Amino acid sequence: MRRLVGASRLNKEPTPMSAQQTLQKPNSVAELKGMITAAGLRLPEQQERVARKMLARPDIVAFGTISSVAGECVVSPSTVVRVANALGFDTFRELKCCFQQHLRSISGAARPVISKPPASAAPH
Repeated sequence: MRRLVGASRLNKEPTPMSAQQTLQKPNSVAELKGMITAAGLRLPEQQERVARKMLARPDIVAFGTISSVAGECVVSPSTVVRVANALGFDTFRELKCCFQQHLRSISGAARPVISKPPASAAPH
């Protein structure tokens, strides 16, 4: 299990936070990755498997359903919903939209610019 670490009010020492505590919804997959890795979010084993798979293969979330993601990760559909909630999303749809936006942003940056050949180079 991984835990999100927060500061205790009394001694300013990090205290572990469980996935059940409310997290702020990330605005991007990059924020989501940072939240999971840097913050030390602890998830049960099956939920961690889902989170890792989603980050490794964002397409399964962006283009999938709760059931298809569950099948890819060999977990129940309710586990996928729990992961979305543990990561700060109210619904799987919100999580899915975040991953769709991520793929849009990286696909736009990766597209090659194709220019038309000059008219004189066109075959006759």
